[in-house]
Amino acid sequence: MSFVLVALFVVMVALIAGILGTLASIFLVEEQVAQVDELRVVPELAIGVSLVVMAVIFAVSFFKIASLGSDGARVAQSLGAEEVTEDTQNPFKKRYLNIIDEMSIAAGLPRPRAFVVKHEQGINAFAAGGSPEKAAIGVTHGALVKLNREELAGVVAHEMAHIANLDTRLNVRLMGMVFGLVALYTIGRVVLRSAALSRGGSRDNRGAAPMLAIGIAMVVLGSLGVLGGRILQSAVSRKREYLADATGVQFTRNPQGLANALKKIGATAAGSHVENGHAEEARHMFFAQATGSFVGLFSTHPPLDQRIRALDPRFDPKSDPIYTKDDKQILRETRHELVGPWG
Repeated sequence: MSFVLVALFVVMVALIAGILGTLASIFLVEEQVAQVDELRVVPELAIGVSLVVMAVIFAVSFFKIASLGSDGARVAQSLGAEEVTEDTQNPFKKRYLNIIDEMSIAAGLPRPRAFVVKHEQGINAFAAGGSPEKAAIGVTHGALVKLNREELAGVVAHEMAHIANLDTRLNVRLMGMVFGLVALYTIGRVVLRSAALSRGGSRDNRGAAPMLAIGIAMVVLGSLGVLGGRILQSAVSRKREYLADATGVQFTRNPQGLANALKKIGATAAGSHVENGHAEEARHMFFAQATGSFVGLFSTHPPLDQRIRALDPRFDPKSDPIYTKDDKQILRETRHELVGPWG
């Protein structure tokens, strides 16, 4: 199914390029501009422009993918995360490293590099990397200090599942494709600005009118393309989240840990929100909804209650004990687990 969605993305790019090529073949021929009633498509020009547009979109997409690279650490650092090393004395970070070791063994994968996104109070996490050998896992500060050991293990196992299922590679490619469509929109704005300046500085508007029409088409089609790309990107993400939940439970053999982590997202004030400016671009990489309150086609993750009920069929938010706790109580309980009542 994910392959089909990516294929649809490519078809969408081809359709956008075809429309732009057709418009260019109409408006860029001087004789046709002068005689509107005789406008017709010039196939050779339409095909040529379409191929150029596709080449530009895919070139920008591949450049973005290459800039992100296969190294998950690079993506983690772009999100403001700092690496956790073995010499850390922080008890929360030590526990985190131990959990990553355990989940790596359970998944039969190389140990990914560990990162923490500081100052983020929301409970969230992500995985990145083009291959298991270059993967990285990151958690927010909120996840580090608000989740107990079994809950954090459930989250890390979920991210390890994304690495095992090669979702991290797919996510980078989808990011690159959407970026290519954003570039088309940006180029369209430049063309519009140039056409407007040309039109304002000359009495002869015949040369500016075709560029104005093409610029408008690029902006509109680029915007629609980005919108469609986001929808497809979100659809892929939602599908892979359910699979990662199921695979993560196979690693931990404890569905309740992951379920409780999701419950705490619903119970805490910050939820799973991530403030970092790059979070919007990478929102489909996160453990839970990182930005906005998107629903339906634009949601990158299934509804929280549906994910919880898939793991805990008896879940009832009105009576669940986790939903009766506030942030201070959750933080106090997690700290007590690590350092005891006098820590």
